[in-house]
Amino acid sequence: MAHVAPVDLEASREAAEEIKWLAGQTGFVANSMLTLSHRPEIATAVLNLIRAVVRNPNSTVDPALLWMVAHVTSLSNGCRYCSAHTFKNGADNGVPQDKLEALWDFETSALFSDVERAALRIALTGGQCPASADAADMEILRNHFSTAQIVEICSVIALFGFNNRWNALMETELEESVVTFVNSKNYHGPDATA
Repeated sequence: MAHVAPVDLEASREAAEEIKWLAGQTGFVANSMLTLSHRPEIATAVLNLIRAVVRNPNSTVDPALLWMVAHVTSLSNGCRYCSAHTFKNGADNGVPQDKLEALWDFETSALFSDVERAALRIALTGGQCPASADAADMEILRNHFSTAQIVEICSVIALFGFNNRWNALMETELEESVVTFVNSKNYHGPDATA
């Protein structure tokens, strides 16, 4: 049970339009944003980060890869809420089902390229708290990505660092449509349907 109940969408006041925008992207109204809407200025700030970091049409990193990075980051933190969301968002943004199911095995699975492995390794090591990414991990990342792309990838990790902490702390309840989706895809994330 959530520690703080989400507010009604209409009660979210100045954050309502941004929450509706996100719902248009995902297909559901996120309980995390409704909970943040107890302080609508915080919800709006987080939603602006989401728009800039992981839903940016001007991104130079493939959206599918960004969602894989978000998912591995959330898995490394054990956040059931964000893991389920990033699994669904990955599927919605072009990550094939077999890759989604194999993400935790990215280092050894033939499904992943060296480019993807570099980004996912940073998601794993950089997504932990404290971050354990080292100079060698960053050097491998630099071999495959421009500086601007590294900033994009690391911004996704940092954004989900916040989201993972927020939702784990609040014990945010998964939306029924997300539970239905992950159950239909045989998802095995951290207590995905709890």
